[in-house]
Amino acid sequence: MLASAILAEKLRASFKKSHITQADLISCCKIILDNYKFDCVFLANASTPEETPSPLAFDGREEIMETCLYRLGVEERQTLAKRPMKTYRDITGKPIFNKSGSLRIQKPNSGVFLSFYLPKKLYLLLGCAHQNSQDYDLKLLEELDGAWKQWQASLENAVLQITSSRKMELPVAARDTPRVEEKSGPTAVVQPIPPLPKEVEPRDNGRRPVILVDEVTRLFNKDYFSECLAIEVERAKRYSRMMSLMFLSVAPNNGALAPQEENHVATQVAEILSKSLRRVDIICRLEKEKYAIVLPDTAHNTYGIIAKRIFKFFKLIMGDAPLVFLNISASTYPKHATTHHDLLESAEKLLGQSKEAGPNKAVLPE
Repeated sequence: MLASAILAEKLRASFKKSHITQADLISCCKIILDNYKFDCVFLANASTPEETPSPLAFDGREEIMETCLYRLGVEERQTLAKRPMKTYRDITGKPIFNKSGSLRIQKPNSGVFLSFYLPKKLYLLLGCAHQNSQDYDLKLLEELDGAWKQWQASLENAVLQITSSRKMELPVAARDTPRVEEKSGPTAVVQPIPPLPKEVEPRDNGRRPVILVDEVTRLFNKDYFSECLAIEVERAKRYSRMMSLMFLSVAPNNGALAPQEENHVATQVAEILSKSLRRVDIICRLEKEKYAIVLPDTAHNTYGIIAKRIFKFFKLIMGDAPLVFLNISASTYPKHATTHHDLLESAEKLLGQSKEAGPNKAVLPE
């Protein structure tokens, strides 16, 4: 089809040089957005459909991209891997919470999503979305599908080149595990922490705690959280990105919990949060009944979706008669705070308001 060939050639033209950059991917997103008048076009990648894709580039309204990536669950991504194009009339019409903890319905978005999957190597997602719900005519879908198929080979090479470069540079979007600075002499280097270690060997300078994770849940603890939050805010500042902080408190429904019940609830909460969040999100247990979640590259308008997922898994895992109830709050850098101290204070204040609103409420700033 002529229109598909013309579009594909425009997209491939952005890659006709030896070194491909993120700016080239952004340029491609802009070509598609301008050509079809979408409100947002984005590219995201992962290793498999089961892994939550990380944004590579976008043009248009960032909040739509954030919402689409949260809304497209594992089942949808697996479907796309087998059937590489799917349209949605309503991609984001999910309940979210306002400041008082009441539910309201978010405006629906519609979109066209295309995928390219190389097993055990690369899962690419192209999202083309509108703010309002609408249908898509057959001509547009055929043109996008035709251009996507012709563009895939050059796009695959470009993405692999960029992601390889990102891993060497260690930017926030490319990491799978949190990192801390380790000083071994005059030069500080960045090294990954192994997944959920129970203990870290003591260091000669004694400047870091021996234990970085909670004994019961194996989530990161308060010592790790204090350092991690400051680092993530600095990363967001450096790369001109947003990052968010969520607090979650747990309180017994009827009186105090026995120690055995406390540990059982703690492991259930850890499971709930692990199932609700992305691999790059950092979950910490601050106290027996308080948890913190550091959300890199997350805008404020996705709070409702995250909170809804947490409450969904809360019901699935703890059942209809849980021993505890939850309260949730959140805040975002730089929209609500300019330092990590302000971010903590903002989220803490809203957590108090959430508790006042009653059981299983979320108080989230707009």
